[in-house]
Amino acid sequence: MTYVARINANLADNSNVATPVFRATILWNEIKRDIPILAMGRRPLIGTALLQDYHLGIDFQEGGTVLVD
Repeated sequence: MTYVARINANLADNSNVATPVFRATILWNEIKRDIPILAMGRRPLIGTALLQDYHLGIDFQEGGTVLVD
């Protein structure tokens, strides 16, 4: 990952927090894509922009499935 910048991210409670942004290359649908990643807390966030034109279905239970069509 490569550091890009620091941005003010708006959270669900409408507060803002300074957040470092990194760029990484992922394999998405057999295509390499460079994407921004927000470094927040203990886990990086890639957001939902990758899901444009896809359907996401989730069972919120332990051992549940996640299917991206």
